[in-house]
Amino acid sequence: MNTDLETSIKRLGRMALYFGCWNRPGHFLHDTGGRSLYRHERLNNLDDLPWHEGLMDTTLLRNGKVPDVPDGRVFWTCGGDKAFWYAFYWWDRSVDTRGACNSGFYVRGFGWPEVQAAFDYACAQFPHVVMRRRDFR
Repeated sequence: MNTDLETSIKRLGRMALYFGCWNRPGHFLHDTGGRSLYRHERLNNLDDLPWHEGLMDTTLLRNGKVPDVPDGRVFWTCGGDKAFWYAFYWWDRSVDTRGACNSGFYVRGFGWPEVQAAFDYACAQFPHVVMRRRDFR
């Protein structure tokens, strides 16, 4: 693993965020306690997160030309300039049943290649999301 990446991981630590509906319709970025993180908070406290809500809210899926079908498939990408993050995202109708609804986990604190470990960590941080989506694959 790259030394700069290792240093960043140690300095910033692990974090998982969830974008989607918590318990009712409305797609927001949430911390592990369910608190919505609004844009000004992200700019002040999460300036290392490489994706903004416009990308989280269906654009990552649409850019990948993934059909709007909530079939349990989870897609992922990774990146970041200030820190290395994984993004795991999927079409989701488990709370909001309208079309074009998606959810995702955004995870920091893992290196390359630690895709499965990062996803498992996010699932452990958001068990109620995972319980709604028993069809992950």
